[in-house]
Amino acid sequence: MTRILYLIVFLLINCYSYGQMIMNAEGIKPDNICNPNTVYFLTGLNAKEVKAKPIQSIELIQKKLNETISFAKENPSFEGKASIQFAVNCKGEVGGGFHVVTKSGNESLDTELVDFFKTITEWNAGKISKKKTVDSWYMWRLEIKDGGVVILNR
Repeated sequence: MTRILYLIVFLLINCYSYGQMIMNAEGIKPDNICNPNTVYFLTGLNAKEVKAKPIQSIELIQKKLNETISFAKENPSFEGKASIQFAVNCKGEVGGGFHVVTKSGNESLDTELVDFFKTITEWNAGKISKKKTVDSWYMWRLEIKDGGVVILNR
């Protein structure tokens, strides 16, 4: 019985802290953040944290993305996946530090994607303890196929 109690306490403590990691991408320095030494990677798995979120809907952003990105339209048989990461500061502003985490397989497409996502400037900042806004990383996960780009974040 004591072992079960210890296990439950251990799991509760770990679940409470799960998801609030402070990460630095090697060589990447966001230039517009509130606290340079504390950029969280929020997973949203902890009930007390809220991931940063664009104010515009993902559907609207995806529509604009497909209107803007020429590579996918010009190369409809190209297929790939890409991930673009950057920081959102504690005020809900783009914090910088844009970088490609997963390359699409085409450098010019990766550049187009980064340039496009720099134009999404209005955000709800990430939060810990449901109240305190913090600097956090955000990652766009994308799939390129059939002449378009699909945002996998939902």
